[in-house]
Amino acid sequence: MNVESVTLPLANRLAKEYLQGKELAQSFFNYQPYRKESYQQRLDWLRSRPYAHREKLVEGLYTYNQKMGNHEEALKRIEALKHPDTYVVIGGQQAGVLTGPLYTVHKAIHLIQAAKKWSKELQVEVVPVFWIAGEDHDIDEIDHVYWLTDKERRLHKERMQLNRKGRLSASQMPLDEQAYSTFLQQFFAGQTETVHTQEIRHMLEETASASTTIVEWFARIMAQLFGKHGLVLVESSSPYIRELEQPMFAKVIEKNEQLAAILTQTADRIAQAGYPLQLQVEEHQANLFLYEGGERLLLERYGDRFVNRRCTYTHDELIQLASREPQRFSANVVTRGLMQEHLFPTLAFIGGLGEVAYWAYYKEVFAAFDMQMPIVLPRMSITLLEGAVERLLAGFELNVEHALTDFAAWKTKQETTQARHPLEKNFADVRESMLAMYRPLVDEVVAMDGGLRGLAEKNVSLLLEQVNFLETRLLRSLEEREDVQSHRLKRIEASLMPEGGLQERKLNLFTYANKYGLSLIDRLVEAPFSDDGSHQIFHV
Repeated sequence: MNVESVTLPLANRLAKEYLQGKELAQSFFNYQPYRKESYQQRLDWLRSRPYAHREKLVEGLYTYNQKMGNHEEALKRIEALKHPDTYVVIGGQQAGVLTGPLYTVHKAIHLIQAAKKWSKELQVEVVPVFWIAGEDHDIDEIDHVYWLTDKERRLHKERMQLNRKGRLSASQMPLDEQAYSTFLQQFFAGQTETVHTQEIRHMLEETASASTTIVEWFARIMAQLFGKHGLVLVESSSPYIRELEQPMFAKVIEKNEQLAAILTQTADRIAQAGYPLQLQVEEHQANLFLYEGGERLLLERYGDRFVNRRCTYTHDELIQLASREPQRFSANVVTRGLMQEHLFPTLAFIGGLGEVAYWAYYKEVFAAFDMQMPIVLPRMSITLLEGAVERLLAGFELNVEHALTDFAAWKTKQETTQARHPLEKNFADVRESMLAMYRPLVDEVVAMDGGLRGLAEKNVSLLLEQVNFLETRLLRSLEEREDVQSHRLKRIEASLMPEGGLQERKLNLFTYANKYGLSLIDRLVEAPFSDDGSHQIFHV
């Protein structure tokens, strides 16, 4: 089997205790994510809810996915959503260049596997849906990729030059041909040419040339990678999504003060439970963005007025605007979940541990909008373990779990306990013994012929020089060995724990695909990963 599970320490205590099923952490959620009965209960609840806009949702999804070049299998899954007894598992990510860090890919894999599992377990159609958070305007988080350089011993970061003007969201960021061509040239210059390089370069260039924005490029790549496995794509700023979200924008405006109060009360409960606060909750936040002149600006509420950096609106004016121009509104981290729940019959939401901690704030928010928070399933975490790195670990008698949990401390101990010259005392003893034996002989020779004193002394030096020469060669050999060992340690660290964090938070899929081919995605999708919160090791 090419997969093993290990347990890693988690820094986020709320997410950790949620994974462990601790009652206090579970109290902030509606369901326990690793119990089969949770999924049946959630299914029963969904069956009691009408989704009158299914036809419109399917029409919009089909048109968008077809435009992005998604596979026929994904289009079939969209058609299945017309049926009232079809549901989704959903999760998403920002539109990182070349898909960004590996965890984006891992999330897509988890969605596909979870949909397949629960379709079989519940005997209903469950569709995997990837929500592209195209409206984020923190471009610094998505404009780069990392790969390993210097014989895979060092992390390299490469940024793509994008046209940054104002507070444009990623979905508005144009994809310039010169920019992506230069970026791809730099990327492939940093990779070793393999039998897979040409195919990957062609796919990336083809998807880029067909795209007008960086978000569209991301969507086209994801369609190429996962479409045949049925992954459906939805992009948050799509016009049909805005139209379908319009009733929710109006409700968020109507219940804005109540929403802020619920978040404040929940934050107090989380703090009282001893958990760190993941969200900054303020009484004036409206939990919506509004586009003004193409810029996505944060809305705040003061009494009956809603304001941003450019404009101010009364409550009624904002309600009317939401009715006339829903495309100008955009959800934030709090209301995004409400939008997803409104749009899709959601069996489970799959998110990273940070997202799990965010969602701890939302249980009462959903209830206030006559909804129920879906099952919140922590995203699968995966490390790709290459054969070469596995052999290096074996050479140090170090297992991968130890490397992922305590590599820095192990490395420090390894370096400090290793003597630079273990035979130093032996050489000193030999020199002392040689002098002890040779000196009396020199004295006797000089006593018999004083003219040989110089020759005798020189002979002593020559003997000692030979010992010193051997010691010097030993030191050089040890230093060379230490250099080799140091390089091996650096390669292990760069591959498994770059900059002290998990590989999936830094490294990019296409550095691995360049070595092992795009079929790596198919192997990962079909891998027997454990969906139990443990960390997965995939032996490439």
